[in-house]
Amino acid sequence: ALEGKMSEGGAKAENNTVYVGNLAWEVRWQDLKDHMATAGEVEHANVLLRPDGKSKGGGLVRYKTAEGAEEAIKTLNNTELMGRQIFVREDREAGKAKFTKKPKAKPTSEAKGNSTTTTATTTTSSAPGRKMGEISVYVGNIPWHTQWQTIKDLFSKYGVLHVDTGVLRNGKSRGFAIIKFAKKEEAEAAIKEMNGYDLEGRAIQVRYDNKA
Repeated sequence: ALEGKMSEGGAKAENNTVYVGNLAWEVRWQDLKDHMATAGEVEHANVLLRPDGKSKGGGLVRYKTAEGAEEAIKTLNNTELMGRQIFVREDREAGKAKFTKKPKAKPTSEAKGNSTTTTATTTTSSAPGRKMGEISVYVGNIPWHTQWQTIKDLFSKYGVLHVDTGVLRNGKSRGFAIIKFAKKEEAEAAIKEMNGYDLEGRAIQVRYDNKA
């Protein structure tokens, strides 16, 4: 029987290994194994953890055969696991330092971000009109196609008031979002727990919004 397989490392690069992203916080290796086993026999299921023991939101699943991995990509991508839609793809970067935090590079568009996001996200506020006491948090290095609802759902347990995603004229994201929290404690918890979270293969950056 498999023992608990939650670790910080990746798996050896094999064509029968898939990467599963956008995992819910509470997903454990056994949950992941059970879900992915519908595509084929699973040899190993691994939920990737940060140094503090919290999930990075991603995992690796090694199948007994390459056919099992292919079937998982075809049939389990965009399926729901414990309330969250996951994505499944070939583990192209196994063995690399893929799941460690990436160096924080300051986005070049950040300085202009706050002044250009309001019109694109006028429907995102869950508490319109509330300005006093709001705490702004910057979320960077997000995939370009990320929608505000995805960010809001990801941070929902921290009491999100409002989410703005910077959007260019062509409709693509600038790669960052601004989240408004009601309480400083909630913002601090989000920064502490979500900085470095793996969102679709990207380690997101979460910190106080310097431009707020």
